[in-house]
Amino acid sequence: MTVAIVLFVVGMMLSAFFSGSETGFYRLNRARLLINALDGDWISRGLLWAANNPSVFVATALVGNNVANYVVSASIVMIADAGFSGWARADMVLPLLLTPVIFIYGELVPKNVFLAAPNRMLRHCGIPFGMAGLLFAPVSFILWLFNKLLETVGRKSPEPWQMVLARRELGELLDEGQAVGLLKPTQQAIAQATISLGAQSIAGFVEPASRFPRITEDTPPDEVVTIARRTGQTLLPVEDTHRGKRIAGSYVRVSDCILAQGPQLPTRVMPEVKERMPYLSTLSHMLAVDAPIARVVNRKQQTVGYVTLARLQLALLAE
Repeated sequence: MTVAIVLFVVGMMLSAFFSGSETGFYRLNRARLLINALDGDWISRGLLWAANNPSVFVATALVGNNVANYVVSASIVMIADAGFSGWARADMVLPLLLTPVIFIYGELVPKNVFLAAPNRMLRHCGIPFGMAGLLFAPVSFILWLFNKLLETVGRKSPEPWQMVLARRELGELLDEGQAVGLLKPTQQAIAQATISLGAQSIAGFVEPASRFPRITEDTPPDEVVTIARRTGQTLLPVEDTHRGKRIAGSYVRVSDCILAQGPQLPTRVMPEVKERMPYLSTLSHMLAVDAPIARVVNRKQQTVGYVTLARLQLALLAE
C-alpha cells in the first residue's frame, strides 16, 4: 500500500509538471525570454531554443504526460488490490472516485498556475524539463520524425501558426507598453495595424490602369495639367513606345508640370513591384526610393495596375 501511494503521488506530480509546462509554453512571452537570454541566463537560452523548436518541446511533454498517466493508473490498481482486495468492484469504483482529484490537482490547478506566470514557472522548471528531454529523447525523436513525415505528406508547415503566435505575442507586448506609458494610443494603433497588414499582399491595394489617363512623353506639360484638373489625378503614368510595345515605365507629378518652363515633360522613373509582394515590403521599398506610385506586374511581367503610396499609408492609418 505504501509503495502504491508513493507511486500515486509521484504520478500526480509528473502530471502536474508536464501539463502545466505545456500550457505555460503556449503562453510564453518570447520578448522577455529573449531579453533574459541576452543577459546571459542560460536557462532562458534553453527555453528560447525550445520556443524556436516547438515540436521537440511538445514531444517531450507528450511523452511525459503519458508516463504520468501510466504511473497514476498503475498506482490506483495497486491501491485497489492492496487495500480493497475483498471488494470485487474496487478496480472500477476507485478510479471513478479519484478522477476528480486527478483532474483538479493533476491538470486544472497546474495549468492555471502556469497560465498566470508562464515565464517564471518555466524558468523554475527549465532544468527538470531539460533532464526529462534527455531521458525521453529516443521516444521524442521518433515522434519528431513522425511529425516531419506528416508535414511532408500533407504539405503543411507549422510556420503560419508560429507567425500567428508571434503576432499575438507582439500585440500583447504593445498592450503592456501602453499600460506602463511607454507607448501612446496612436503609436500602438499604428504598430498593430502594421502587424495586421504586414503579411498581406498588395493585390487588394492595386488601382486598375484604366483609372489613370494615358499620356506619352510627347504630351505637353500644360496639357497634362488640363488632364489632371479634369480627372483629379495628381500622378500620371507615362507610356513609352519601345520595340512596338507600350510600357509604363515612368510618371509625372502635376506639380512638376505646373512649374515646367519648356515643352519637355518632367518625367520620373517609376519603380516596379510584384503583384504578390507583401504590403509592408512594398511600403518600405516605395519610401526608400521616394516614389509616390509604382507599377504592379504579374508573373508574366504584364501591368495589372498601379499602387500609390498615399493609398498604402491611408490603409495603415485606417486599420
